[in-house]
Amino acid sequence: MHFSKLTAAVVISAAILIQALNTVSYSDPGSGLEISLAIPDVQSAPFPLYMTFTAPIEVGWGGFATGGCMLRSPLIVAWPNNNSVTVTTRWAKYYHAPTPYLNTAIAVKSSSVNATHWTATFLCSKGCSDWYGGSIDPSYNNGTFGYAASSEVPAAPGNASTAIRFHDLAYGHFDWDLTKAKNPGSTVFG
Repeated sequence: MHFSKLTAAVVISAAILIQALNTVSYSDPGSGLEISLAIPDVQSAPFPLYMTFTAPIEVGWGGFATGGCMLRSPLIVAWPNNNSVTVTTRWAKYYHAPTPYLNTAIAVKSSSVNATHWTATFLCSKGCSDWYGGSIDPSYNNGTFGYAASSEVPAAPGNASTAIRFHDLAYGHFDWDLTKAKNPGSTVFG
């Protein structure tokens, strides 16, 4: 795989930026999926989520449940697509494949795929911290979130609306202290 100097500079800049922010992270020991989050210093939703997903190449897609479980909250899902990573949001009313969720705004800041891993850094500026029936409290010191991972890359990886397969590698919950993810005065959220 060949990267241009500009692509390499963008990826390195985004990695440095997320490292410079206050973040919370979770790494699933079985799949290797790692999820990091930074938020602005706010008292209530709505607010943007600045996130990074990193996974071994064996992970076909990785997901994050903003409401702690798969049902009735935005799901952020990412997967490798040639030299980049597709990031999209989904919604599930039942324990079936979630459908595209159109009430969000996601901007991929950087992404890369190599022989061993894929990574994406992105900003969800709308619809990920609040939704019909719920929201994330940025002052949670023990907020529960969910994650999932599959070995199957979607059939049409360049299409953000393509169907995703069952999470056969991993799924579960973890807790984050969101007060440690707050970033006063940061400009990456706007």
